[in-house]
Amino acid sequence: MSWDDDIYVCPHCNRDDLVLASGPKRAKILIIGEFPGAEEVKKGVPMVGGMGGVLRTELGLLGLDMRQMRVCNLWLHPKNKNGDCLLYGKNMAVKEAKDRDVILLIGSDTVKEFCDEKVSEVTGLEVKSPFLSAPLIIACVQPATVFHGGIGEVRLSLTKFAEKVKKL
Repeated sequence: MSWDDDIYVCPHCNRDDLVLASGPKRAKILIIGEFPGAEEVKKGVPMVGGMGGVLRTELGLLGLDMRQMRVCNLWLHPKNKNGDCLLYGKNMAVKEAKDRDVILLIGSDTVKEFCDEKVSEVTGLEVKSPFLSAPLIIACVQPATVFHGGIGEVRLSLTKFAEKVKKL
């Protein structure tokens, strides 16, 4: 199954508030976030809420346009305790990642799930994943951390990401 298929309901929990990938289908850069928040669920588009605004702004300050990137989440709907839902979303993200040059993994759950690393130990660094084949994969702390008092690690991670992207 691919993102292009008509997916309306999670096959594991029957939720109908799925948020599928968006952005240019042939984009060379893919951003994988953790799970959709309330605004994303409402609009049906990933990364349009507060975290997405921070990400868009910070990438813009670094000369990168998020509208030129494909975006998706590890979870297709708000996070729950159903491991099958997580695996389903992860498999969809892996399919999305095919043929991308660069992948930005955002948040602790995403980095742990794809790289088995703690985001706090690899943020801003190139990481390897047994699930993703892109030549360049970068880990980033959750941009929403800026709402809890800090932008430093987010800026550092995204600056390193932008530097590597511009070298390609």
